[in-house]
Amino acid sequence: MKKNYQTLAMSLLISLSASQLLAEDNVLDITLVKAPQAPEVKAKVPQVNLIVEGESVTKKPVISQEKKVETKNEENATYNILEGKRYPPNYFKKEAKESVKKAGVGEVENDRVAAYLQAPLLSMDDVKSKLSAAGFTVLASYKVDKKGKVTSLVFTDENLTQKASKSTRGFAGNLRLLVDEKNQQISISNPIYVQKAFMQDDYDDAFAKKNLERLLAQFEGLKNSKDVVKFIRLPRYKFMNGMPVYEDMKVVSEGSNKALLEKARKSKKVVFEQKLSNGATLIGVKLSKRTSKFVKKIGYQNAELLPYPVLIEDGKAKILAPKYYIAVMYPLLSMSEFMTIATVPGAISKDCDKIFR
Repeated sequence: MKKNYQTLAMSLLISLSASQLLAEDNVLDITLVKAPQAPEVKAKVPQVNLIVEGESVTKKPVISQEKKVETKNEENATYNILEGKRYPPNYFKKEAKESVKKAGVGEVENDRVAAYLQAPLLSMDDVKSKLSAAGFTVLASYKVDKKGKVTSLVFTDENLTQKASKSTRGFAGNLRLLVDEKNQQISISNPIYVQKAFMQDDYDDAFAKKNLERLLAQFEGLKNSKDVVKFIRLPRYKFMNGMPVYEDMKVVSEGSNKALLEKARKSKKVVFEQKLSNGATLIGVKLSKRTSKFVKKIGYQNAELLPYPVLIEDGKAKILAPKYYIAVMYPLLSMSEFMTIATVPGAISKDCDKIFR
């Protein structure tokens, strides 16, 4: 561009006459047009604020700019502008969240619930005294092993009995406590676990928690056992696919309720009787010595599942399918352990059947 202007100037000088160039008083003004300049562009790189979806905001994000907006109700209202949207003042200010209450012993935590509540070993007298103080009545005391080192207590009260007085719900009528000298502990069936599993759609959460609170108030140092199951899974609990669930009860005998109960008594295998208000009776029966040995193979820690429960209701003597009952009372049972007692479920059914012959 500069070279073009120089060429233009030389052309004008050449076109002037020699006399004009030599004249002393003659002054010639030459005006050149200034070349236009390109406008200066100042680019401003926008600031980018990254907001990760699903991540809680811990700090107020940096807003690239603010704009004053006049409104009818406010003389000067300040609005933050982010990604073309307007947000009211303090929109991103983090509010204090209420602390989440930690689940107590026996309660559902992370969608899971423990099958048992355990504490250091107590004497039989202490255990019975505490159950009585909590308002429960002991129905039976049953020695699980030959030496009497492991004893199962069956206990209940009027509320548990009344709650279970519905069709096929009688198995929820009592709770179990194990005085386990072999493992130097006591183990109590968790009311929430038992009620959810055996009451099915009739489960009452407030009622189950109230019974749990009564036990916690009397037995100090109770902790959740390692036997934990997903709470929502309990109504349809099964050892594995293809295995029976709660509703798959087995009828071992039929007849009038009165006749069935009399036959059971004559067998001298009945450990306890629990009358329900709907006319049904829940009994606990002794299994044969050979059959009862299965708890030794899979561990005495959950042996309070014995004596085996039998529900006499509507002219039928029903038991929970052994493959289900053992699995729900031993939720940590492995496949290899289950295989070691493969013949036991059938043996349990036969033992219960013999009682009514």
